[in-house]
Parts: sequence; structure tokens; C-alpha cells
Amino acid sequence: MAYGPRKCPQPLASTCNFTHAAKELGYSQSNVSAQIAQLEDEIGAQLFNRIGRRTSLTQFGEELLPYAQEICSAASKIDNLTRSEDSLRGTVRAGLTDSISELHPEDAFLAFHRRFPLVQLEIVLDTTEKLLERLRKGDLDTACLITDPLSPAEWVVWKEYHTPIIAVVNPSMPTAGKKSICVAELTRLNLVLMETNAPYSGQFELELARQHLDCRPVFRLQSPQAAIHIVEREKFAAVLPHYAVKAAEDSKTVSCLTISDWQHQQMIQSVLHRNKELTPQVTGFLEEINRILARILDQ
Repeated sequence: MAYGPRKCPQPLASTCNFTHAAKELGYSQSNVSAQIAQLEDEIGAQLFNRIGRRTSLTQFGEELLPYAQEICSAASKIDNLTRSEDSLRGTVRAGLTDSISELHPEDAFLAFHRRFPLVQLEIVLDTTEKLLERLRKGDLDTACLITDPLSPAEWVVWKEYHTPIIAVVNPSMPTAGKKSICVAELTRLNLVLMETNAPYSGQFELELARQHLDCRPVFRLQSPQAAIHIVEREKFAAVLPHYAVKAAEDSKTVSCLTISDWQHQQMIQSVLHRNKELTPQVTGFLEEINRILARILDQ
């Protein structure tokens, strides 16, 4: 059996989309279709259901997939065994949440380019929920997320950090001189919260419900930096990850307080889907982006 056809099942199984699989492999769609047809002919069984524009694995395809993944992984390791990083090609597609993208990851991008000058790096900014969906579809190779614990049956966690969620207030407010504030006090301030699909924002809402507190934030935002700018300018408070406000805290444009009766630690994870092959290129990206994250989050 030729090596070419063996490369197709894994990316196609991840995306169930011939166009996306062809882009990942660097082939034309017709070439992928022909190789899959050749593989099915050699095996003597259908691997994919094709109903209109919808593609899904057959039962036999599901059973064959783990073996195909092992073959592809071994073949990739053999291909890269004698090749230096600066000779590898391809594309790495990575996702970042907005707050992580505001940590100035450009140093990681440039370091990755110096190691892999022939590899294209595509960065997607989106919410954790949408990035997870794109990882499931195979549109992304990896992502750095603000998330609650993920199922090990579906996800590989490459690196994990924990960061405290704190209250951030304008320095001119009376509460700015305190070291901590309780949840009930926060609800009486002009409050900025992140959108509800931010995991820590959802957990804060649950704490409000647990304490039977009513809270109507003045603003709900997607960008932590936008929240910080509002707190810097006016008498507002926000609930944010500590790493997101570190620069503003150092410049004394905001005051940071612990939340005395809700000490929540938010997880930040670099992940990839279990069906996704961990290539040297993807590993290289994860190494470089996590050097940046470790420098900031391990402080």
C-alpha cells in the first residue's frame, strides 16, 4: 500500500470534510477523494458514509481509525527523524482566547518562525466555546484556552496553569485602600463583568446565586482590556483574571483586591484534540507560546 493514501483517513476523520482535509494535507479535494476511494478498494470496505454533502465515518471506519492514527504517527516520526526544524514545512493553525492574545504573544510567534521558517502560522482569536468546536472539527491544531477541566477522553492537555480571579477597582474609590472585598460589596458598585460564556464569569454568577444576591452589571464585555480601560477612567469595578490586569496594577492605574468569600482559581490550558497528531511543528508552537504563558502566569 502506498504511503499517500494512508495519510488521508486521519485528517478526514477529524473534520469529516474533504475540502478541509485536502487543505491540511496540501492536496486537491479530488486527489483526497481518489486516495480514499483507492484505500477503500484495497481494504475492501467503505470507510465513510457520503450522504449529499455530509460525510461521516462508517462503523468499520470508526474501528479502523485508531490503527490509522498509529500508522500516521509512526510515518510522521520517520519522515521527521532526519529533518531539521528549519527544513520542515506545513501550516500550524492555533487558537487563542482574547485575554490570552492580550499577553503580547508576538514574541512566541517570532521565536516559532525562527525555528520553523518554512511553516506558516495561522492564529484564530475567539471564545473558549468556539475554539473547542473548531478543534473538534479539525479546523485548528491546538489552542490556549481559559476553561474548566476538560474530559481526558476527548482532549490532551499539553500544559495547565491556574490564575486567581480578583476584583479590580478605580484607585480613587474608597474600596481601593482595602486588601479584599466580599461579593456582596461588589454588587453595590458599578460593575463590569465579562460575557457569561467566560468560565470564571459563569462561576461568579453561580456564587451570586448561592449567596442569593442580585447583580445587574453596567457592562458585559468580551475583552478584559476594555474592562480595564473603563475601570482606569471611571469609578467602576471589574472581576477579572489577575494576569490580565498585571500591567495596569504595576502602573498603579487600577487597584487589585482579593475577593474574600469567593477565592476562585481559573484554569488556563494548552490543548489539542485526541484525534489530532502532535507533529514537531505543533509541538514547537506549544513550546514557544507556553514559554510566554509560564513567564507571566508562574509569577
